[in-house]
Amino acid sequence: MIPPRWINEIDELSRGLPVLLLEGKDDILFFQHFLNQHTPTWRLRLHIAAANSKMQVIQCVTTHRPHWLGIVDSDEWSPEDVLSATQGSPRLKLLPRFCSESYFCHPDELWATLPPLQRARVKDSTTFAQPIWDKLPDWVAHGALWRVLRRLYQAAKLPEELERAPITDEGRIRAVLQAWHEQLSPDTVLNDYHTELARARSLSRDEQITRYIHGKKFFNQVVVQYLDQTFAGKGADDWLQKFYNIPLMPPEDLHALLNWIISLV
Repeated sequence: MIPPRWINEIDELSRGLPVLLLEGKDDILFFQHFLNQHTPTWRLRLHIAAANSKMQVIQCVTTHRPHWLGIVDSDEWSPEDVLSATQGSPRLKLLPRFCSESYFCHPDELWATLPPLQRARVKDSTTFAQPIWDKLPDWVAHGALWRVLRRLYQAAKLPEELERAPITDEGRIRAVLQAWHEQLSPDTVLNDYHTELARARSLSRDEQITRYIHGKKFFNQVVVQYLDQTFAGKGADDWLQKFYNIPLMPPEDLHALLNWIISLV
């Protein structure tokens, strides 16, 4: 199979170094930052590039360049989804959290990034954290509905039976369409939502904020707005740049992934 042009372009830019393929440019900044703390000489051993989509990372590492490394966001994937994606290549891994922004959502970890002058504007870490924790229940509910709708979207595509071969029996056509319609009924969606929400609420608060809620949306709509209001920031890019200028060691759940990367290059 002939690889897409962008893969050949990465080959040229890598100049013979092993390649770590990520989803997007923001992910490149994220891994560059934490690799700088983990293994300062990593640039001599590794080239990092973006494929611009999760599925392109997976396809590249499992088909076109099986010797490359690939890391994709966990997002809403179930254990079955994870197994299906990663069993095609031992060099494909999932980020331990929902997405890279999820590493800047937990109040305790955010507090550790604040310089003394900013901490002094807030009474203590508990006072700083509470407005973020207050928003979490609504975002857990959002995460539950988002997962249900994503699964439904994948399952409720135009029925394959009607695409596979000609069907002229209108009674059969009606039956297939009726079954498809029932997947989209409000009652079905709400029942699935209630089940998913109950499961989400059974998770610990730490699991909810790092692995369950939509990390990118929560970061942009909750964390960034709160930080801007509290410390007169200038938006998501401004805060990420500040975080990346702080030489913090990688969180524990990221450390094992960084070890895996370095061990293979």
